[in-house]
Amino acid sequence: MMSDNSLSIEITPEMQKYIRARSTDLRVATTCEGPLIFSIKISPPKATDRVVVVGERKVYISSLQAQYIKAIDERMLPRCALERRRR
Repeated sequence: MMSDNSLSIEITPEMQKYIRARSTDLRVATTCEGPLIFSIKISPPKATDRVVVVGERKVYISSLQAQYIKAIDERMLPRCALERRRR
């Protein structure tokens, strides 16, 4: 896995707060709904992933998604996470 400070991917303040509050590192993975962010317990990192550090957390970004995404924002949260946040 490549730790990559050269990635020019913006992480919105809301998502930085979300990432820091998690108990595990996270991964941006390719899904049928587009790129979504999951715990690495659900979507384990791959050797080809790029890595961005947010506080004490690592965000692994699939090498495929790293080519295309410009920002990590709320649209990457799975629906179940969005429903929990609204309560």
